[in-house]
Amino acid sequence: MHSIVIHFGKKYEDWHLVEPFFYKLQNSNELTFYWEEEAPASNPLFLSVVDRMIEHLDRHRIKDWQLIILLNLDDELNRRLRLTTHLSEIRTDLLDPLKDKGFYPSQSILHLVDMIQRTSNYAPIEEGLKRYWELDHYGYLLKSTEWPIVGNAFCEEEINQLDEEWGEPIQLQDIILDQPGAEFMEALELKCERVTTCLAKKIDKKKDLLLLRREKMSNDEWMTKDQLDIVMEDFEKKIKQIRTLPLTPSLTYFTPSRELSSSLKFHVGIQSEIGDIRLIRHEIIQSSHRERMKGFLELTYFLLTISHHPKLIERLDKGSTSVIQISLEKERLETLLNHYFISLLKAKRQLEDQLLLQNQYHTNRFRDDDFSPYTAASIEKRRDINHPLSNRSKITYQFYDQWQDQLYKAETILIDRENELLKKSREAIKKLNVLKRRNDFLEEEELIEINDYRKDILQKIGVVQRDVIDSAPGISEALSKWKGFVTQAKNQMHFLLQLLPNQRQFLMMSILIFMILIIPFLHMLGSNDSAEVPAYYFGIGSVVTLLVTYCGYFFTKRKSYYHIWKFQEKTYEYTENIYQMQVDAQHKYNDYLNHLFKLFSLRKYFEKLSLLGEEKKIQNLLYRYHLIKLEEFVQMTNRLLHILQMNKEPFAAKHEIRVPGIKFEKSIIENPIYSPFQQQGVQGVNGHGIEVYLGSAIEQYQSTYFHELDQIRIQEDKVYKL
Repeated sequence: MHSIVIHFGKKYEDWHLVEPFFYKLQNSNELTFYWEEEAPASNPLFLSVVDRMIEHLDRHRIKDWQLIILLNLDDELNRRLRLTTHLSEIRTDLLDPLKDKGFYPSQSILHLVDMIQRTSNYAPIEEGLKRYWELDHYGYLLKSTEWPIVGNAFCEEEINQLDEEWGEPIQLQDIILDQPGAEFMEALELKCERVTTCLAKKIDKKKDLLLLRREKMSNDEWMTKDQLDIVMEDFEKKIKQIRTLPLTPSLTYFTPSRELSSSLKFHVGIQSEIGDIRLIRHEIIQSSHRERMKGFLELTYFLLTISHHPKLIERLDKGSTSVIQISLEKERLETLLNHYFISLLKAKRQLEDQLLLQNQYHTNRFRDDDFSPYTAASIEKRRDINHPLSNRSKITYQFYDQWQDQLYKAETILIDRENELLKKSREAIKKLNVLKRRNDFLEEEELIEINDYRKDILQKIGVVQRDVIDSAPGISEALSKWKGFVTQAKNQMHFLLQLLPNQRQFLMMSILIFMILIIPFLHMLGSNDSAEVPAYYFGIGSVVTLLVTYCGYFFTKRKSYYHIWKFQEKTYEYTENIYQMQVDAQHKYNDYLNHLFKLFSLRKYFEKLSLLGEEKKIQNLLYRYHLIKLEEFVQMTNRLLHILQMNKEPFAAKHEIRVPGIKFEKSIIENPIYSPFQQQGVQGVNGHGIEVYLGSAIEQYQSTYFHELDQIRIQEDKVYKL
């Protein structure tokens, strides 16, 4: 069963010394504390704690739980409020809202920490507390109210006045209970009328006082109008009952004061508000520091016991009041605290040694990576696929189609190479993304100070970042330039082919030139002097003329083709340049990828170094935090031993103690070293039996880890006896 402990008022002096005893239960989520000091100053504790409790119960899915409320009767708040008023507030502001929201506890305990000095009749010695105790216990004050008026509660003197009005006790020796005489009934009616009128006057006066002082009410000694009306109504019912036939023999012992006292106790005292709350009072001696701390330890062990064994509380009746006495075994407690003290001291010294090593902010230097393997694979030049047309080829009507087909093949190769470049670049980017996510950085053995290494890498990052910006490749222009060139080249080739004479024109021009050159020879052949010229001369002339004509034809045709072959060669060279442009673009892209990966690597190193430095810094802070806490707990335990007047064992005698490891990222509640019950090698396995004296019955309860509790005695309380 989960236990929730709520504390009214200020935290007890030196209570923090016993708080570690609860860490084991708190860590296992079996015990939760709510302190009034944690509530906002503008709101009472209950107004803020109800929602927090519901959130806690709902988040941890707790269905079965018990509520334990600690209340110090000597607290400053108790000097202004009665115990009955506390019970009313607990029911109104805490239990009822929990019930409305479906989170009502299985059992509720109001544990009264009683540090008040009392007289032999259990009344507090201090006058103010005594008046509150009388109202809580009796429902009225034992002494009369003195000026100035501090309330409108009944006092014993007023109650006894009803007996005076009643007169002598009634004698029933000669009276027939079923048929009493008229004279007897008249006397009885007169008695009843007198005491009823007397009480009514007193109640009216108290109502007037209530109206008169309502705005200036500062004490908790006022009866409300509803309470006064209920008391009057109860008294009238009782008076009506005793005079109703047949009469009862108890009429002989009837006194109005006893009936009014009973009514006030039930409607004004704690019995009016206790309901199903079990009230447990625990006496702690306030005068001695040692006894007070011993009382806190007894309270601690009692809370641990009822948290482990809630059935112990179930044995007590709901709405009952009890007083407890707790006995601790001093030797076991001394052994526990000494072991706890030595463990804390040893853990503190170990942590001091670790902190000296932890102050060295050094790490291994990262190995420089080779970045070339992470670039895209080179594309092929494919020079052997496309060659220019031979200048020996005849330029026929199919030449332009053949040349255009070469341009188409070149464009197809360029597109394929461009797609291949993009594909391999995407593969390189995928590799780069994988490498960005990789954490397995190799390190060399050289140690370097973390902050210096961070500055070095940060400087390299600046240099590489500039290189990345400078080496950033632009958009590929190969295809766009090629397409622009092809359009111009086709127009140019078409223009050149249009200027080129055809074969018939070449032949006719050659014949014309031949005839022009042969005419002189024909003229000579027809003249008179021709007989003198040898005949072979004309044959040689004809042959020479024919050769000259052919040479003119040949060189003219070659000259005409020259621009076409030259332009075709220029086209081929431009194609090779476009191919090279693609290769150069890929080289630039690879260089960009290399610089980019280097930048990513350096940033990764920088992040890892920063993270490593932060981890060391955080770890150092955690080390120092726990070192401070260990020192604090050593002083707390030392003070606890001093207050309890227990001897401390020497540190050397406990070197064999195994100290629980510290979980630096966890809170003190989650660390076994801070709990006295989680030290290794001091507790047994089978636990220790606790004897519980419940009235005249004796019961045994088992404890698995605390051995210092010897017995608990629970008896009916005489201070707040119902």
